[in-house]
Order: sequence, then structure tokens, then C-alpha cells
Amino acid sequence: WQLRPREHAARLPREAAALKRVLERDDIQDIMQRFAEGDAVAVAAQKSYKSAGHWGLRFATLAALIGALFLLPLDVWLGEGVRVVALVLQYAALAGAVIASQYLIWRRPFDTWMKARGKAEISRITLFDTVMAAEESAASGELPLLPLKLEYFRRYQLSVQKNYYAGQGAKHAKAAGATRGWQVMSIVVTLAAFLIIAAGLLNGVAASGVPLHPMLQQVIDAVQVLRPPWSDRALLAAGIISSALYSFAASRSLMNLDERNASRYLTNAENLAYLSDVGLEQARLAAAEGRSEDVYRFVSEIEGLVSSEHKEWVLLREIAPKPDVRLSRATPPR
Repeated sequence: WQLRPREHAARLPREAAALKRVLERDDIQDIMQRFAEGDAVAVAAQKSYKSAGHWGLRFATLAALIGALFLLPLDVWLGEGVRVVALVLQYAALAGAVIASQYLIWRRPFDTWMKARGKAEISRITLFDTVMAAEESAASGELPLLPLKLEYFRRYQLSVQKNYYAGQGAKHAKAAGATRGWQVMSIVVTLAAFLIIAAGLLNGVAASGVPLHPMLQQVIDAVQVLRPPWSDRALLAAGIISSALYSFAASRSLMNLDERNASRYLTNAENLAYLSDVGLEQARLAAAEGRSEDVYRFVSEIEGLVSSEHKEWVLLREIAPKPDVRLSRATPPR
């Protein structure tokens, strides 16, 4: 789904020379250059933001887990040296979390990512609007321009966007499933804490001297092992671990917007596929017959759907071109 528009003209055969001349125009080359620059900056900033954010989450969660575990008498079980090692690891993890957060504040990769992606998406829309609105006479032996423009739009905008939304939607759906796995782990730890609490309550009932049914007494005797001397610390540790795991899962999902993007992207892929199935062949027939208005109408429908999804990237919306402005100007009067 990657778009590399500066390579498109070189790929065209001789019969598509009319489209090649359009793509090689200086104004269109400038648009392609702006897209390539914005896209490169956005990709690098996105990678930097997510890498630093994920490492910060991992370090913070690790520090919390180490602290929670050492509420238990691990030094008694494993030796005093374990406490020293854990202390070093915990403070190293805390330092890593602080460094990651300060990097995000100082370098502001998220802000760079949003602004660069907005510029790139503006350039993407402008590129296809400009190509579709362009006029160029086909010489002898060359294919007519209108069908070529439609196929160019189909190949590098419609197909690319369908692939992008389908692929990224599936990727986010998979990541959302992994997030739910962390949440399940948090729930399991919480349930274990509740078992310890239940064991404590049963022990309290047994210690009160209240006559109990023999079967209930057997249950109490069976769960005595769940109420060791350090059970209060275990409860506190379980609460911290559960909170840390749940916070990690929620923060990771929020950073990637997995559930939101999975639903939106897959829906957008289905919508694009529907419009393609319904209108593409009709648009091709119209292009073959020279009915440019019908072709531009189909292109505007696709661009409208793509642009509505890309508006989240476009921070300076007042400079974002509407997808049908150029096409409406290029449409011949009735």
C-alpha cells in the first residue's frame, strides 16, 4: 500500500505516453515531491513515537512488577542477594521510563508525525485531483488520456487505499486481541487475590468459634494453605500487579488505537470495495466512450470516502483541498 509516485511515469509503456507527459509536468512533479517528503518524515516520526512510547510503558510496568513481587519474602526464599539485584533492575527500569517520557516531551515525535502526515495526505489528494483534471492530446498510436487517467487513479489511489485499510485493519485487530490477553492476565491476578481474601474470611469464621457444618469445616481446612503469614502482603502485591498489567494494556491500546482503528479501517476497506465493485466497470465504460463527467463523478465518490478518513491527519484543514474541486472545474458544462 506504499505510494511512490515519482516512479510511476517511468513504468508506463509507449502507448500511455499521453499520461506520461501529464505525470512529468513540473507542477505534478512538485506535488509528488511534497508527498514523498511529508510521507518520509511522517513514517520516521511515527516509528520514533511508538518505539519510545512502548519502551516507556515496558520499563514503567517492569518497575511496578518488581516492586510488587518484593512485597513478598523473596529474600527469605531466594537469599539476600536477590533483593540487591531486584533493586538495581527496578531503578534501571524507572530510569528507562523517565528517559523515554522525556524524549517524547523533548523531541515531540507525535506532533511531527501528525503534521507531516497531514501535509502528505493533502499532497496525495492534490496529486490525483490534478492528474484527473489534466488535459493532454494523444498522438497517433497512443491510447486516449481519459481511460489512462481512470486506470492510474484505480491502480495508485483506489487499490492502494483498499490494501492499506484492509491490511492495517487486520493488523490492528490482531494487536487488539493481544491487548485483551494482557487484560485477561490482570483479571486472573485479581481473582487470585479474591481467593486469598475468601480464605481469610473463612479462617476468620473458623476462629470465631461459631459451630460450622462439617462440610464447611473441611473446606476451611483445605484452604488454610491460601492464608500464609505473608498473605496480607500477597494481597497488596496482587493488587499492584493487576493494576500494572491493566494499565499497560490500556495505555498500549490507547497509543496504537487498536480497537478503534481495527473497526474503522476494516469498514472503510469494505466501503471502498463496494464502491469499486458497483462503479468501476461503469466508469471504465464511460471513459471508453469519452463521458468524462461520469468518470469524474466516480472518482469524486472514492476521493470523498478516502478524504473523510484522512481528515484526522489534516491539522490545517483550511488548506486541505476538497476532493471534487478540480474535478468539478474540469467537468464540461451540461
